[in-house]
Amino acid sequence: MLYEVRFRCNHVHTMDLTGQAEDRFRKIALYNQMFCPECRAQYAISHTRELPLFRAFVMPARQMQ
Repeated sequence: MLYEVRFRCNHVHTMDLTGQAEDRFRKIALYNQMFCPECRAQYAISHTRELPLFRAFVMPARQMQ
């Protein structure tokens, strides 16, 4: 069943939630406390770039100067 789920970051996604009604509502309550996948990915990217290993092995050499 499709539900409009609002995440902690106030982004809204339409999600297909299955299971019994109490399980679906429990999942919605859990999603309300989480950041959406896009915000979680952006957070991970922004914090990964601060790591020295990321700069040394992933970033091009001209950006490290």
